[in-house]
Amino acid sequence: MVFKNLKERLIKNFIKKAFIDFRIEKITEEEKNKILNKVENATSLTDEQKNKYYKEYFEENLENETKSEMEKMKAGLPYTSMVPDLIYDRLQCKDFLDRYNSTKGADGIKRSKMLPQLFKHTGKGVFVERPITCEYGYNISMGDDCFMNYDCIILDNAEVTIGKHCLFGPRCQLITATHPIEYQERSGLCFDIAKPIRIGNECFFGANVTVVPGVTIGDNVVVGAGSVVTKDIPSNTVVCGNPAKPIRQLKPYVPNDNEE
Repeated sequence: MVFKNLKERLIKNFIKKAFIDFRIEKITEEEKNKILNKVENATSLTDEQKNKYYKEYFEENLENETKSEMEKMKAGLPYTSMVPDLIYDRLQCKDFLDRYNSTKGADGIKRSKMLPQLFKHTGKGVFVERPITCEYGYNISMGDDCFMNYDCIILDNAEVTIGKHCLFGPRCQLITATHPIEYQERSGLCFDIAKPIRIGNECFFGANVTVVPGVTIGDNVVVGAGSVVTKDIPSNTVVCGNPAKPIRQLKPYVPNDNEE
């Protein structure tokens, strides 16, 4: 395949994004030139870099060409979120969160009944304080008796799976979205990559904890306030710091007879 095909795809992608950015208004000549300049910058690479870039993002994923951007997102492949279906889903989520976050303080039962309309799975006794922010909602699963305190953020571009009896302090962040490391691969491409977060049972997250994309956390884990979790954490561990590191082992987690 000729590299020209990649450039054509980039141009289409930039123009599509520009239409969205400018609210489907007509793009001026100046704006069009800006877009084309971005394309030139993004493709001003050596032949070796071009081949590496093309192979990484297209040649190795030719079988995924027919996948929708949502399918790519869920498969952990590079995708663009600036397509109508995903934009619509995010707007729907925002509309729901506007209603959820504007409920009265005494409406805890009402909020608990609303959550199953947003999340993929909501266990019994789940309580999420206002405000909460998430990207899609339908990629979040939360087990029984979980509590999430004020102002938490879940960027659920990929699946976020939370076990039973988990507690989250204020302003915790579970972030599944990331972007390519090399700037040439980020430049103007609107490429996202989503990696799932998995959390076991009986975990406690102090205030302001951040969990980055692709992390798996075992059962009976305690994460100290302000920690940034960048690597998997085994069960029965207390971690703290940035990046979070083990500081103590806990007694082994033993599921009760009522747990699966």
